[in-house]
Amino acid sequence: MSAFHRTKRYTMKKDAASSTLAKILSSVEKNSNTPIDKMLKKRVNAAKGYSRYLTAVKIMLAFTICVPLIFVFTANAKGVDTKADISVGDYYVQDGYLYIDLDGPFIDFTSVYAVTASGSTVFPAEFNSGTGMVSFPYDETEWNIYVSDLNSETVHMLLTPPTF
Repeated sequence: MSAFHRTKRYTMKKDAASSTLAKILSSVEKNSNTPIDKMLKKRVNAAKGYSRYLTAVKIMLAFTICVPLIFVFTANAKGVDTKADISVGDYYVQDGYLYIDLDGPFIDFTSVYAVTASGSTVFPAEFNSGTGMVSFPYDETEWNIYVSDLNSETVHMLLTPPTF
């Protein structure tokens, strides 16, 4: 016997299978409640229902994936501004620190930095992404402050101290 031995398949017509099943059931003194035809129809109908279910699931999945894309393409077609929407709510200097309250969605607080008038880079001493507050050690000179969002759009702010 080889490793790829195939078993024989026997086939029989439905009428012959129904009569053979009826003979077997009558020999054990039981009547056939469901002929083979009805059993096969039930299975075929169940398979059709399952196939319809899978088709509906595939359509809903495609719908779920494609509908948000419509809004993206519509927004881009209308020329929606993709610039960063970052603004300063309030700022003040206290105890040698500059406090800036930043407003806007998706601000990347880890990318905030300032460049002093002498060209040195200053990073925040601390920031709170929940409140939007950023604090720098400040020497009361002119600064360029850069704030980026998560889309890599950057806002450049110039801080000039008042002259008295």
